[in-house]
Order: sequence, then structure tokens, then C-alpha cells
Amino acid sequence: MEMFDEITTVQMVNGKPFVSDGQQIAELDFKEACEAFVAAEKAFCKANATVRVDSSADVCRWWDLLEARYETEKRLWQLFIGGDRSLRSGRMYLQFRETLLAGKRSRADA
Repeated sequence: MEMFDEITTVQMVNGKPFVSDGQQIAELDFKEACEAFVAAEKAFCKANATVRVDSSADVCRWWDLLEARYETEKRLWQLFIGGDRSLRSGRMYLQFRETLLAGKRSRADA
């Protein structure tokens, strides 16, 4: 058995998999974290492009947006890896991040 292999049992209710309130909340938190990170990344990239060409651009705002990008990405990374700070988890996150920022749909490998 490998590190990511786990045995799970699925509880069924009326012929459908049971989803706990905690699981639903976690899925909502993850979705919100994804949306917040993408928004922070876009805002930072826009400000970054402006600061590079406009000497009168607000550099303090650039720092604030950089911090917001860091904080949202750290939250997303923590939710994604779920405490597993292994190389494999890190690489999986980077692939997910790339897909998320490209605006593509991701798929689970079967």
C-alpha cells in the first residue's frame, strides 16, 4: 500500500453517496479559496504590469496585492495538500495551480 492509497467506505442514503455537512463545508471552503486566489493573481498581474511601465503607479498598492496573492495562495495550498507536505503533494499542487490559472477544467486520473 502506498502513501496515497487509502481504504474508504461510502455510506449510501436512498441509493446516493452520503455527503456530510463537514465535507460540504470543506468543498465550499476549497471553492472559495480557488476563486480568491485567481482573483488575487489577476489583480496582482494587472498592477505588476502597470508598475513596470508607469513610474507614477501606486507601489504601495502593488505590495498590498502581492501580499494578498501570497495569503490566498497559501490558504489554497494548505487546503489542497491537507497537511501532506511531501514532494508528490507539492508537484500535484503546482499542476493544479497551473490548470486553475489557465482557466481549464481539471480531471481526475483514473
